[in-house]
Amino acid sequence: MIKRNHFLVFSLAIMILILPVSLFSHHGWSYYRDNIEENMKIIDLRLRNPHDQLLAEDKSGKEWNLLLAPPSRNRRYGFDGSVIEVGDELRIVGEKHISKFEIKVHCLFKGDEKIYTYRYPGGRTSYEFMRIKPNC
Repeated sequence: MIKRNHFLVFSLAIMILILPVSLFSHHGWSYYRDNIEENMKIIDLRLRNPHDQLLAEDKSGKEWNLLLAPPSRNRRYGFDGSVIEVGDELRIVGEKHISKFEIKVHCLFKGDEKIYTYRYPGGRTSYEFMRIKPNC
C-alpha cells in the first residue's frame, strides 16, 4: 500500500509539472491585432513546422517574421513555396503582433497574383473570421 501511495504522489507531481508546459505549447492569435498591408522583400524562407515562415524586410530595413499556416495545411491547399524565392518583392496582407515585428499573414501577392491564403483546417480562410475584411 505504501508503494502504491508513493507511485500516486509521484504520478501526480509529474502531471502537475507537465500540464503547465502543455498549456503554453501552442499560441493563439489574440496578440495580432493591427491590420497591415505592406510591400516587403523576402530575405529567407523557413518552410517547416510548426508554421511556415518567411523573413522579410520592409522599406525602412526593418526585419519582419511572417507567420503562415502549418506546412501540411499549406501543402494541402496548394502552397509549397515554389512560387517565391529570396529577393522577391511581395505585398503582405495580415495582422501585426502588438509588441514584436511579426505578422500573421492572411494573403501574399506577387505582382497582381495572389500566391497564398491562410487557411484553417476546414479550409476557411483567416479573413473569413474577421469583422473587417482585409484587401485579399
